[in-house]
Amino acid sequence: MSNAITTNDSRKTSSDKIRRLTLAALLTAVVVVLALLGTAIRFGTFNLNLALVPIVIGAAMLGVWYGAWFGFVNAVVILLSGDAAPFLAVNVAGTIVTVLAKGILAGLVSGLAYKLLEHKNKYAAVVLAALVCPLVNTGVFLIGCRIFFWDTLHTWSQGSGAGSTFAYAILFLVGTNFLIELAINVILAPAIARILGISENANVAMLIYGIVMTVLGLCFSAFAAVLLVRAILGVNPTGVANPVVRYIVMLCFSGLVLSGGVALTIVGAIRKKHAAAARK
Repeated sequence: MSNAITTNDSRKTSSDKIRRLTLAALLTAVVVVLALLGTAIRFGTFNLNLALVPIVIGAAMLGVWYGAWFGFVNAVVILLSGDAAPFLAVNVAGTIVTVLAKGILAGLVSGLAYKLLEHKNKYAAVVLAALVCPLVNTGVFLIGCRIFFWDTLHTWSQGSGAGSTFAYAILFLVGTNFLIELAINVILAPAIARILGISENANVAMLIYGIVMTVLGLCFSAFAAVLLVRAILGVNPTGVANPVVRYIVMLCFSGLVLSGGVALTIVGAIRKKHAAAARK
């Protein structure tokens, strides 16, 4: 009897690990897609960072170190996509350090913020993590600017009407984007995390993960396809670098989200059906 219980617990643990790793892989793909999607949406000087939402969700659902990983992936996409080109032209090492630090710390601190309130109120914990993520992301960026790019920002601020280098950094570099990212994060991250965590039953949870990822994958794929066609036709309103390559990559990762979501949905439905039959 004891051996049977141990074997059962071992299977549950193994299944839970597989489910967590699968969700982590899918969220990694979602981070890549949203990081690239953000390049098509520009307010002010820089693009929106839409990838903060899955970073918060991943940090809350999977843990602190997963949050750091998602932040790292987001940072790498930013560096490789050319979005950091104005800063890379000034200081390569400073840009790499700043972008990696802000991404990793945003995910890490979000996970820690969630853990702070997790045992009291999980919904409030996600809201706190959603608030912390863009604050850390923007705060570390400003610190990096102060350390590595202040003289450059001073030059850029001349004639901008900002009045000072600090005012220029706030008003022209991060102001509008930060407020929009904060609003998106606080609205979407808690809602999605609540949907994904709606059931304690592992099979039902897998089914929910699958359905959500399938819907996201379909939406991402459709949007990426539209952007790719427009780029091929020469339409590039935001002036992003290498738009065709960018949207092909986005379409590929959207396909991964879609196929992973479909697979999870099928597996979750089969397991749920088997579990229901076993109880009869």
